[in-house]
Amino acid sequence: MAQNLAQTQPRLNPDVVTARPQTQPRAQPASKAKTHGLPISGFEIVLAAICGIVIVCFAVNIIHSRIAITNAQSSLQTTQTQLKQVNNANASATQEISELSSRSRLDAVAAKHGLTLNSQNIRNVSK
Repeated sequence: MAQNLAQTQPRLNPDVVTARPQTQPRAQPASKAKTHGLPISGFEIVLAAICGIVIVCFAVNIIHSRIAITNAQSSLQTTQTQLKQVNNANASATQEISELSSRSRLDAVAAKHGLTLNSQNIRNVSK
């Protein structure tokens, strides 16, 4: 290998000028278009384009559905939080009503205002 690289260079005499012949670049022959496999017809191209468009439409529809589901879940979670707050407020109000309408409290308020309980004036009404 080293022998191929080492070539002897001719020594040029400064008095003698030699002209090197100019080499013209070789024109490469035009390459033929290589076809791999069977040729594709126009119908197949249109069919592939339609299939591609359908796939893209399905993908967009799936993404849109996922976004709608996420928004619905967020709305549901907000509504459930508000429902819990209202239920807690209702439970507190029910407890307060029970405390205010207890028999002992009613007796205390009646005694404070000088009222007495007469069992002859009590009537039970049922529906």
